[in-house]
Amino acid sequence: MKKIWKFLLDNSLLLVLGAVIGLVWANVHHGSYEHLLHLHFDWMNNPYFGTPQADGVRHFDVHYLINDFLMAFFFMAAGKEVFEATFPGGALHNPRHAATPLIATAGGVLGPIFVFCLMGYFFGGSFGYHWTADPAISQAAAAGTAGAVDFSRGWAIPTATDIAFSAMVARLIFGGRHPAVPFLLLLAIADDAVGLVIIALFYGTGSIQPLWFLLTAAAMAIGFTLNKKFGVQSPIPYFLLMLVSWFSFGMAGIHTSLGFIPIVLTMPHAAEDDGVHSEDERGKTDTLNRLTSACYVPTEIILGLFGLASAGVVLSSAGFPTVVVMTSLIVGKCIGIFLFGGFSAKILRFGLPDGMNYRDLLVLGSVAGIGFTVALFVAGVAYPPGELQDAAKLGALLSLCSAIVAFILSKICKTQKMS
Repeated sequence: MKKIWKFLLDNSLLLVLGAVIGLVWANVHHGSYEHLLHLHFDWMNNPYFGTPQADGVRHFDVHYLINDFLMAFFFMAAGKEVFEATFPGGALHNPRHAATPLIATAGGVLGPIFVFCLMGYFFGGSFGYHWTADPAISQAAAAGTAGAVDFSRGWAIPTATDIAFSAMVARLIFGGRHPAVPFLLLLAIADDAVGLVIIALFYGTGSIQPLWFLLTAAAMAIGFTLNKKFGVQSPIPYFLLMLVSWFSFGMAGIHTSLGFIPIVLTMPHAAEDDGVHSEDERGKTDTLNRLTSACYVPTEIILGLFGLASAGVVLSSAGFPTVVVMTSLIVGKCIGIFLFGGFSAKILRFGLPDGMNYRDLLVLGSVAGIGFTVALFVAGVAYPPGELQDAAKLGALLSLCSAIVAFILSKICKTQKMS
């Protein structure tokens, strides 16, 4: 039993299990599934944190608890891996190599947008979906007005990469010590950051409050002081600062799931990188590894809950938007990342991390085509509830097929696994 549990944890299969349960549950008894996700705690209702309601009050429900608070633990772990990859021995230790995944991020955003716009503009009308930049129609579509469906509002749905699923697939294909894994993590986090900025600028329901970031800056300053001046090794003060940063992100109008990451940069850490999810790192006694090791099993359980809460899409909603979103992610991301990443490495001469080649970059681009999390979120804010939104969400879910494409490409490209 322990071996089975370890296998599930090491391969993030609790995430897959949760997604399968959510998908089946939503299609068998959608009412009870929705009831669970929106079960809220009345005493926590407030105007700032939670799922927004028509009366302006936000419900701190199960869905918000999982996606906006608990998932911050996963992003903390992902941020830690990227941070440590810049240490001596890390795949991104050379600053020139860090430039390539960031430039590849641009391709991973622009490629899917290009495919989405191309398909929507030329083929959308044939399936009854209007492609217009008319603000009146766009606003009417967002409000759910009958007959007013502006398909162009969904252009940002395929821009982001799902860190959880893509990291799991990357580890299965490349192994924990392959430089392509931290490359992907850096790209995916930057990708999602771009996606969140897009959400704030084009889909926000309120204005960004940048002054609240001063609270995050203050928390980081305290963290650096505790580390450098007082030599505090206990992870507890740093975790409390993470909660402050999480609160600051929420008040600033930015998705709170990224709120723990700034404090990761301030914590006492190991002198070098042993590889992503390395067993050796779990035995280290530095503060950062102690905290992430303590959160390892809870984080995997959280990923399972996240899969359950996010994959409940009704299959009968499939249609043209499903094909567009899925194709934009699977094809657009792979081509965009490969072209931009190759341009950075070859033409701009930033190069690739040691041990990584252009065939690995192609496979990695396919892995990054898994949209899921942010894609589902953007679909929910881009389109009003109904058939179009459900069809777009299903496309985001079916982008998981990009994993199959990646496995096939890895065999064709003869990818070398580094465990």
